[in-house]
Amino acid sequence: MLDEAILFATKAHEGQFRKGTKKPYIVHPLEVKDIVMTMTEDEEIICAAVLHDTIEDCKDVSEKTICTQFGERVAKLVVGESEDKTRTWVERKSATIEHLKNASEELQMIGLADKLSNLRDINRDYPIFGEELWLRFRMKNKDAMGWYYKNIRDVLRPGFEGQEAYAEYSQLVDKIFGKEPADESWREQ
Repeated sequence: MLDEAILFATKAHEGQFRKGTKKPYIVHPLEVKDIVMTMTEDEEIICAAVLHDTIEDCKDVSEKTICTQFGERVAKLVVGESEDKTRTWVERKSATIEHLKNASEELQMIGLADKLSNLRDINRDYPIFGEELWLRFRMKNKDAMGWYYKNIRDVLRPGFEGQEAYAEYSQLVDKIFGKEPADESWREQ
């Protein structure tokens, strides 16, 4: 099943690239899979990790498509990790934070891996691009991004504190955005 999920995601993300780079997008879902594999051996969760952006970011991929090919549980996990792109950045990120507060451990695991992969990319690119890096994102505001990633850290702490992936995530949040608590002063800028 995992090989099928990798092939499906590779085809679905064909022609897509990571924001502001020439890296094929598929490197992100594969990294998310690798991170999830450090926390579980459950093949359905691992498959959902590979597929986590297909409904959100790929044409012609729906919950029904995922359900038909990979089963209801995988489809529900992928839907649970998907954002509604018709909403504003603030609406989507606020909804993600709220959703992850009460989500299943499996969904939180995929969320942690997804956000950790994003932070790894930011950490690699920030020394090269500096403050220009934030312009590649929809929000274009480092403080807003910090608010989001710090809130995700705080929401996931109870279930994942002590796990290697969570420790790395927290370390990167502190390094990139500072150790101060999440705040919303960016909304007044």
